[in-house]
Amino acid sequence: MRRRECLKGGLSLILAGLLPLARSGKAEVERDHMAQGPTVQGRVRDLRNGTWLSETQFLEQLIAAEAVVIGERHDNPEHHRRERWVINQLAKRERLGGVAMEMLDASQRRALETHSPAAWLAMSERSMRETLEWNPGWDWQAYGPTLQRVFELGITPQPANLAQETIRSIVTNNQAPELPAPVAQAQRQALIEGHCHLLPEEHLDGMLAAQVARDRAMAEALDALPATAVLICGNGHARRDIGVPLHARKSTLSLGMLEAPPGQDAWQAALPAGVDAKPPFDLVWFSTGVSRGDPCAELRERFAH
Repeated sequence: MRRRECLKGGLSLILAGLLPLARSGKAEVERDHMAQGPTVQGRVRDLRNGTWLSETQFLEQLIAAEAVVIGERHDNPEHHRRERWVINQLAKRERLGGVAMEMLDASQRRALETHSPAAWLAMSERSMRETLEWNPGWDWQAYGPTLQRVFELGITPQPANLAQETIRSIVTNNQAPELPAPVAQAQRQALIEGHCHLLPEEHLDGMLAAQVARDRAMAEALDALPATAVLICGNGHARRDIGVPLHARKSTLSLGMLEAPPGQDAWQAALPAGVDAKPPFDLVWFSTGVSRGDPCAELRERFAH
């Protein structure tokens, strides 16, 4: 594999969000997403004090937060349904200040601001996608329902990501960002592992710079919203120790949604290692996993073209 092909493949993954496409069903009903009992799937763990939260306790923390950064596994449909559950719960209590999304970038801002929520709702699904110039790297079936729900609440979702041309320029410039050494090391390792060790070392600075620039852009979008502001993003961006909360001016509640293997005590294996003495997330909402093929095989194919 030639180095230029590696860089091209890595850049395409950055522009597509660094993770595989999501797959989600269209139908959805409002239901209880908080599980009780011996299984950890569906339960929320407060990593700061080592306790399991009831639904009431969880909601109290969401409502009290100035900003909530929700991390997801992009290809897990349950995570998308849970995000809409959080949005609905805050809206019911008149606590939802706004919603920003990693899946929307700065190039879509004009279209979002030109049309009112009612005007967006009047569009067909196809017209909405075309007007937004929706990035096909994000599966519409996963995120379209979230946009729809935010519009139904009379809210215009805010773009949190950088435009693709901006990201491309940062990657090509290949200059390492200024970060505390432990944070930089953790981010680099996440990029290496997330790309199945296919990224050439000499291009990591640009990839890291793009990742950090996106974190900072998402933090700015979050800071611009009134409380309770909600950001929907990938789990890496939601981490308290290396992601968006590190750059936000607002006091943030970091909520990661992680897939836990079966077993009462197996959840600890799902937690990423933190860069300091504190946990990587404030709260973790555990879920079951989804069936996946070999992600490295897909990455190898994408890097080769």
